[in-house]
Amino acid sequence: MIRGLEIMIGGEELSQRIDERIRSHEAAVSALDARIKQREGDQPFDIRAEDGFKTLGELEVERQRWRDRVTHLTLLRDNVAVKQRYLLGKSDLRLADLISSDVADESRAMSNEGDVLPTRAPIDGLKLTIDGEELHRLLEERIRSHERRAERWKREQARTPEEQTEDEPLLPDEVCACEAERHEWRAAVLGFIRDHTDSTQSYLLGEADLSFGELLPEKPGCVEQAEYQEPASAGLHLERLTDRLCRLVTVDFTRAERDTATAMIGSAAATNFATRSSG
Repeated sequence: MIRGLEIMIGGEELSQRIDERIRSHEAAVSALDARIKQREGDQPFDIRAEDGFKTLGELEVERQRWRDRVTHLTLLRDNVAVKQRYLLGKSDLRLADLISSDVADESRAMSNEGDVLPTRAPIDGLKLTIDGEELHRLLEERIRSHERRAERWKREQARTPEEQTEDEPLLPDEVCACEAERHEWRAAVLGFIRDHTDSTQSYLLGEADLSFGELLPEKPGCVEQAEYQEPASAGLHLERLTDRLCRLVTVDFTRAERDTATAMIGSAAATNFATRSSG
């Protein structure tokens, strides 16, 4: 049994993929070199809109980060045994820059990895056993779902002003393009996982694995809406409560006492809201 959601990849392919990332980062370094050269003579706090309102120092720090990443990936690539096969977990994929560090940034941190326990022994945490064939089927379903959504956003982007209605107005092109690209990227990530997992094996998956592979059923729309509305509802309730408490500060108070009491009420409400939101 393979523990967790891991990807099997040949050393030659791994080396090629790392090399692609190196070339991409080298291109970023070259672009930053050109931008920094154009900024020669800038004062320490000068900023430019075309550079994302970054100072020259910030651009130089960004360039150094890319250079350090190139050095790190080059070291990895040069020490990959091309004739070997590698079993890579999520942290390995991130280390080799094969997936974005933002991926599933909706998902929680990976569970601590340990040795597979013997048969009949207690399993640490709530984990699901799934065979490779079912894993591939679920991944394929999610891939097709993302592909359909990407196509829908592309069709939305292609709509003309004559096609819009009061119920279905046109959406901004950049929103449609971003959503289409996001779904295409997720389909590519899940396709990569599918192509590098073994259908003849069984997998023991924890919460992070299930979220990373999008293997759980999708949340109903009403659940997502309720989760989105809960912080806003709490904020509105606290705002009304603060207003009522402020009105309880009677005119018998001096101006300084009223100002102090109002500030204390507002501070307490904000602290309470921040605590609820972080929970």
